[in-house]
Amino acid sequence: MTTKATLSLEGFSDYLETLAKAAVDIDQVAGECLEAGSAVLVNGMQSRAPFAMLQQAVNKTQVYHDGNKVYLYVGVLRGTDAETARIANVWEFGGRDSPSSKNPGRKPRPGIVAHPFIRPALRNDAKKARAAMEAIFQGWLK
Repeated sequence: MTTKATLSLEGFSDYLETLAKAAVDIDQVAGECLEAGSAVLVNGMQSRAPFAMLQQAVNKTQVYHDGNKVYLYVGVLRGTDAETARIANVWEFGGRDSPSSKNPGRKPRPGIVAHPFIRPALRNDAKKARAAMEAIFQGWLK
């Protein structure tokens, strides 16, 4: 089966002119947009976290620049102590069934049911985060 795609760039030159007129450092704008969007996501994750230890573990990093990439990390980050990270992982993804090594004939113990708090925040708050980022960007264009 063949498909045909057309791309219309009407209005794109006007958009580029607006960007040029704004005379902004796009990396700085991108960093500010990421800060605004990540604040929305961190708040969503913290509000969904089951208890205070995990609420405090949810965080974001500073904005990093790597060539043309501008990014940051959000969630339970690498600097978190091992015990808190394990607990967050089990709450987010659940635990597996555990067989008894001492009694192989016994039925395995049921696993821990997942109660995610990071993935729902990413899924449900993505539009709010994007709106916050777009608001910052539109402010820079004016």
